[in-house]
Amino acid sequence: MLWLCLNFPDLPINVFSIDRTIENPIAIIGPSNTIIAINKKCQSLGIKNGMSLSAAYAISNLIEVKHRNKHKEAKKLEEIAISLFQYSSQISISLPSSVLIEIGASIALFRSTQHLIDQIKKTIIKLGLDAQTAVSPTPTAAIWLALQKTNAEVLTLDDLPQYINPLSISNIEYKNISNIEPSDVGIKTIGQLACVPRSAVTQRWGSGVLDQLDRAFGRKPDPHPLFILPHRFNTEISLNLPASSVTEILFGINRIMQIMANYLQVRQRGVIEFELSITNEENFSHNFNFKLSVPSRDPKHLTSLAQERLNRETIPSRIESIQLKSIKELTLTPSSHSLIPQSERTTLSGGQLIDQLQARLGEKSVYGVTVYADHRPEKSWRATIPGEKHYHAPLNHRPSWLLRTPKALISISDIPQLRGPLTILNGPERIETGWWDEKDIKRDYFLALTQDRSQIWIYKDVKNQKWFLHGIFS
Repeated sequence: MLWLCLNFPDLPINVFSIDRTIENPIAIIGPSNTIIAINKKCQSLGIKNGMSLSAAYAISNLIEVKHRNKHKEAKKLEEIAISLFQYSSQISISLPSSVLIEIGASIALFRSTQHLIDQIKKTIIKLGLDAQTAVSPTPTAAIWLALQKTNAEVLTLDDLPQYINPLSISNIEYKNISNIEPSDVGIKTIGQLACVPRSAVTQRWGSGVLDQLDRAFGRKPDPHPLFILPHRFNTEISLNLPASSVTEILFGINRIMQIMANYLQVRQRGVIEFELSITNEENFSHNFNFKLSVPSRDPKHLTSLAQERLNRETIPSRIESIQLKSIKELTLTPSSHSLIPQSERTTLSGGQLIDQLQARLGEKSVYGVTVYADHRPEKSWRATIPGEKHYHAPLNHRPSWLLRTPKALISISDIPQLRGPLTILNGPERIETGWWDEKDIKRDYFLALTQDRSQIWIYKDVKNQKWFLHGIFS
């Protein structure tokens, strides 16, 4: 096995920032008002990790301060893990800031170790993150090497000592049983600690130190709990600055849609219903529910639906976070690609077009049409959910375009007129029905031809002997 560790030293900052180009100085503080993470703008001002907040304010009073949120950091690592399932099924989260991925079984598929690592790094960059990487046959060694920012690639157990021995003992957790620090006896590196007799190590710093060393060097199993995909997608991202328009939050919506698309790709599913929530600084949430006609995991399509919908809605001002959760997902059959590359498809499918129209016009403004068991023409159809398949009975050469209200026609010598006399081509067809709901009709229908050779559908009301235009053929 071969493990790749991705360490995210700027994870606390990334939890509060989705735009890497943000120019405002942002600092994350811990429980004692000590700065634990800063962005590049803060670095340029001379502010450093470990500095007190008061000292940082003395340098600049423009710092935007955020309190550390370990829960959101853990959720961010889960988002990263979900995106990495396209490369391996064995992924583990190592708190507080690392993700492990077993890449040994995937090297052949990606042709080489370096090519696989490069692809993983590209995925991380698309998520707006930077990671320190290291490769090792053991997970613990990979974590240590990544924490030390070595970018090492150790492929065999025999090569491990030369990479691990120079590392600082700060990587090792220990109990100070004898009140003697390793540095007190001249031990500064893992290699120096490994040379100390095992009994002395146990006596002074506990057996857990030996356990960590043995696991790192591959002398004993080094199990790490594997991350399991959640049953439904549900995640939230924070905006670096409060937003008050669709344009300002569109970057965040696109990012969170991409994360959901990665999840759906791993699950081999498409979302058919999802909910987008935006929350402002007063913790007021505005929820938008989306129902699709066909399942999708295309981030561009899903983002455009959200944009169309939000453009016609009133959204709260000073939005601080965006949450996205899938409500209903359906299994999608994996697509088979052509051996010969095809030009990129730019036209929308029927289902995507329906979704776009519903997002822009509203769900009630877009519907399908199906036949209904009623002989009265105006009642023989029903609006239905667009995209649904229904049984379509033969319409006996009737027009698909019926007037909402039949139009009265004048007649001369009982010949109906519409921009001149009409020529009867076929008929009559007697329709007499509807007595049960007191909306009964008694009509004789005819297929007629106008002077400009257009076919129309007319009828003569048997009750009052008047003519009406009811439908037009295309």
